Amino acid sequence: MRRTDRASAELVRLVGQTRRRLWIAAARALAARGESIVAWSLVNRLAQLGPLTQRELADASAQHPAGVSRQLDELERKGLTARGTDPTDRRRRRVELTAAGVRWFQQTRPLVDQATAPVLAVLRPAEQRVLTTLLRKVVSLPEVVSAPRARGAPSRARRRPRGRASGSQG
Repeated sequence: MRRTDRASAELVRLVGQTRRRLWIAAARALAARGESIVAWSLVNRLAQLGPLTQRELADASAQHPAGVSRQLDELERKGLTARGTDPTDRRRRRVELTAAGVRWFQQTRPLVDQATAPVLAVLRPAEQRVLTTLLRKVVSLPEVVSAPRARGAPSRARRRPRGRASGSQG
């Protein structure tokens, strides 16, 4: 493996592990209050970005659209979000926080901040700012990830011919 490949693999692993640690810390703190980390994640994105379509919210929160739709049903039942027709495209649903949703976010954000602080405590404040700046730089560009393949569509990966395994016997 080339040095740049190893560095990329290491970065993917480290970012993934860091995200997991932050997510688990926040999830545990919220669960102790009977709240969901997925719900908080959606409300957090709406609080930061303002009204979004359901698809935009799914993308912004890195959640599957079907899961977002189910979670929004629950948030709407609790009175934290409201869905309406997108004025730019009447076929799409637009989601926004209600006043109760804003209050809920303001009440739960300190809890999440407190829960995730120990994960980030290994970094000095200046290092946290540098890391934030670098990660913002990475996510500021449009995604270049190819679209997922449709269900049942053949994989693009090459497959080894059936029969004999290359280079081995039996």
